[in-house]
Amino acid sequence: MKDFLNKLREDYIRFMYGRYGGDQLGFLLVTISIIATILSGFTRWRWLNILSLVLLALEAWRMLSRDIPARARENQAYLDATAKPRSWIRRQRGKWANRKTKAYVRCPHCHAEFALPKGRGKLRATCPRCGQKSEHTV
Repeated sequence: MKDFLNKLREDYIRFMYGRYGGDQLGFLLVTISIIATILSGFTRWRWLNILSLVLLALEAWRMLSRDIPARARENQAYLDATAKPRSWIRRQRGKWANRKTKAYVRCPHCHAEFALPKGRGKLRATCPRCGQKSEHTV
């Protein structure tokens, strides 16, 4: 059994050699396809099944493509278009992870948000963006 799985793995590696493979845009396409499939089970919208199949076919075509520069450009365009939302989500995750030790306050002058240690009472802080000093209770 182990030899069969190793041979299968080697055959897959040999087949995928020179092909593009998966990336972030592909992950998005598969995720939307799964969500559309699940939603189609709860609704009468059968067009969601067609959408799901089209998205999966598109992702399979992208993964098996040998035009690596074109697929890389498509993925980079997706990453550039979603840079701001992904950055915002990353900041929110960091704020959530540090919620017990950090208090996030806004500068009254430039409205930049920065972190201060929680539970210290009244602090005089300097804004990292504009350099103005302000007092904050944390």
